Amino acid sequence: MENLQPEDKRVRPENITGKYRVAARFGLYLGLYMGLFYLLGAFFPNQGLVKTLCSLAELAMFFIAYFMVKKYRDQYQDGFISFRQAWSFSFWLYTFTAIILSAFIYIHMQFLQPDYLADTFNQVLAMLEELNYPSEQMDALIDFGVPSAIQVTFVYLWVYIIGGALLSLINAAIVKKENLFPETPQQA
Repeated sequence: MENLQPEDKRVRPENITGKYRVAARFGLYLGLYMGLFYLLGAFFPNQGLVKTLCSLAELAMFFIAYFMVKKYRDQYQDGFISFRQAWSFSFWLYTFTAIILSAFIYIHMQFLQPDYLADTFNQVLAMLEELNYPSEQMDALIDFGVPSAIQVTFVYLWVYIIGGALLSLINAAIVKKENLFPETPQQA
């Protein structure tokens, strides 16, 4: 019979909900990080330095997520994780990140700059008119109208979840580490 030592104080998810708890916590951190850069880019859209910082932050998000999945593997999975487990954890990490980031997007478009969508819609119409876009399609776009903040937020949410699922494939392929010599229980 195996003797469990109380000095092992690492948090180990013993059931499936532990993975979600860790992914939610890491996703919160990553979502706050991305949300702050989103707001920075939204309030300073014409600043070259801000655009560069936001682009670098988006690139860094993949590497941060990689280190979070690796940390999950090393601290919570005893250093070994299958491709399926790594993909699942990474997918949920990106999903929770997308939820937090979508909250930032909604707050920005609904409360902080409520005329943002209407202004953007009018700019698009003006640009399409300059490009001699066909009038039937312009009329259809005008009939469609300005999307609401919640509609745009859900579009962003789904784009980030689907993109996260694809990025999770890359993360899982890099982070996976199979235990080639699992310990077998000894017969007494």
